[in-house]
Amino acid sequence: MRILVVEDDRSVRETLGMVLESYHHDVDLIETPHRALEYLESIWPDILLLDLRLEGMSGEELYGKILERFGVTPPTVVLSAVQHGEERLCNMPGAKFLAKPYLLDELMALLDTLVEKRGAA
Repeated sequence: MRILVVEDDRSVRETLGMVLESYHHDVDLIETPHRALEYLESIWPDILLLDLRLEGMSGEELYGKILERFGVTPPTVVLSAVQHGEERLCNMPGAKFLAKPYLLDELMALLDTLVEKRGAA
């Protein structure tokens, strides 16, 4: 499965990349919303892991721009430590939320659920 991680914290981004690769996923790591939009012009991931707090644009704004530009978004999991982060998903239809810190088992179960739903569609 190809997973795009959009996270501006380098240590979080790289650690998440290593963990996902250890589960045999193809992972692309991007630090800015603008680079994420460029990436999506040529590669469409199976899943998008998205932080809410990004430099220059919030995760909600990036999600909206993806939807506006492409008419659809990849299955999205928002990973965030912001208070009331789950409430901020009201502008991100279909996105799932996982609060930081999260357990690796929780993340993997959520990814499996998204893949199953995609396969059933």
